[in-house]
Amino acid sequence: MAELTVYRLTFRGSFHLGARGVNLEESAEHIPSDTLFAALVDAALRAPGGGADWLAPFQNGDPPFFLSSAFPFAGAVRFFPMPVPLDRWFGPETLRERAKDLKGVKFLSEGLFRRMLDGEPMDDWLFPKDEEADHERGLSLQGGTFWLTHEDVQGLPESMRVDPATRRSIPPRALRHHVVYRVHLAPRVTLDRMTSASNIFHAGRVSFAPQCGLWFGVQWRRRDSALQTLFQHALALLADDGLGGERSVGYGGFSWQEAGTLSLPDPSDGGLMWLLSRYHPCKGELPHALADDARYALTAVAGWLRSYGSAAQRRQRLWLVTEGSIVRAVGPGPWGDLTDVRPRYRNPQGDFPHPVWRYGFALGAAVTRNPSRQEV
Repeated sequence: MAELTVYRLTFRGSFHLGARGVNLEESAEHIPSDTLFAALVDAALRAPGGGADWLAPFQNGDPPFFLSSAFPFAGAVRFFPMPVPLDRWFGPETLRERAKDLKGVKFLSEGLFRRMLDGEPMDDWLFPKDEEADHERGLSLQGGTFWLTHEDVQGLPESMRVDPATRRSIPPRALRHHVVYRVHLAPRVTLDRMTSASNIFHAGRVSFAPQCGLWFGVQWRRRDSALQTLFQHALALLADDGLGGERSVGYGGFSWQEAGTLSLPDPSDGGLMWLLSRYHPCKGELPHALADDARYALTAVAGWLRSYGSAAQRRQRLWLVTEGSIVRAVGPGPWGDLTDVRPRYRNPQGDFPHPVWRYGFALGAAVTRNPSRQEV
């Protein structure tokens, strides 16, 4: 079993994480592993005892730890990414009649996640189509964005379970109207430097309900006390700096706490793996990692980079396999690599002065084969 150290991030306000291009109106609701790693690297270089030396094992393909993406939590309930291949757990009738509902689910609770890892069919666990109906197994939050079970309800914040006016427990079916996070459009204004003319624009921001936030896991492959201390120093510095964009107006600040451990079945050589991080397969893992019974989605990662003392530039575009994909583990691991995405083009200022690493190591859980469903 893989043992993950869990960290919970509770945001003091809102955060903004660019989701596509330069459109500030969109913001992602979770923090991908490559973004989180890049932020931690930047903070670690400035933390006490920090330096570039700790990156060497990652560059050499022998990372001291794996990092998951940061997903939502609500009270004591952790949520995980919805899987890409739904036909592995749902029958044709459910896929046909509940296609819209299934497409709307982004996150599922840990109880459901573990049942799906064991290959259990999930048709009877899906929340009811009619919001007025009660269901003995499946429920939803936030209009179907989150999927959970009746057993999970007691772990939710009290504000979601109890009517503040009557102090009575709310009906389980009413949970679909409670939100874990909201995405807002905040009006902003920019001033022309020459004429002082104003121009309004909007920036997307994500804010969480009380006792809700994001969690991520760290799987330590080697217990190095100095590195673990540096990791926590970097996380503390990042908490003050803030995560994501628009930090100059107060976005992204958070408090953090270590919240126990999480045990997951370890992927084995040749087995299927449910990704909890983004993944960049190295050459030796292709095409087998994404062939045959794998089902996956890809995302293009681009954007800007900065280096102290030099102008911001566009980094190279990189394609990564997304969280929730089911891929094949090729070899005993580690799987994936770091990729140098520094700009490579004719530049009057000369070549970019140092590598710019993008994290692509896979962290996932083993998926049990289920002969009662069509294999992915």
